Amino acid sequence: MCDKVDWVDRPWPATLKNSLLKLWGMYDFESESRMHGNVEYATKNFQLVSEKRELERKNMELHKQLGKALEYVADLSNHDYELEVSKREKAEQLVASLEEENKKLHTQLAKRPKANEDYAALKEEKKKLEHYVVDLLKLSHDQKDKMKKIVQICGE
Repeated sequence: MCDKVDWVDRPWPATLKNSLLKLWGMYDFESESRMHGNVEYATKNFQLVSEKRELERKNMELHKQLGKALEYVADLSNHDYELEVSKREKAEQLVASLEEENKKLHTQLAKRPKANEDYAALKEEKKKLEHYVVDLLKLSHDQKDKMKKIVQICGE
């Protein structure tokens, strides 16, 4: 039995080692950024859903208040005409302010980005990143092939 063990392959050149380390670092960076992006997307989506629910709840309250105000205006009796006119004006102002608030809520709901659009954008970004990784792996294989050819030329 011999005391010395040698590898069949020669040690890799420093440039190849450095490039492989750099590729591995780029891969780790992309993986971490993708995870952070998914977490950010989930938290943003949760916030948007909770804001949407809150706005819908406010909208329902405003609809109830509007219905009560309209019922109140409809149920007024004709006992005192001047009192009725003043109350009607107040009710109309209340209705106008409630309708204005309702319009604001509808515009705020319309301005909220759709979760599906964000999801589709993230899917496209994921595909792009996968293409980058495939290209990097292809370049790595090309570099290996070139190194083999150089070794063959040097061996001759």
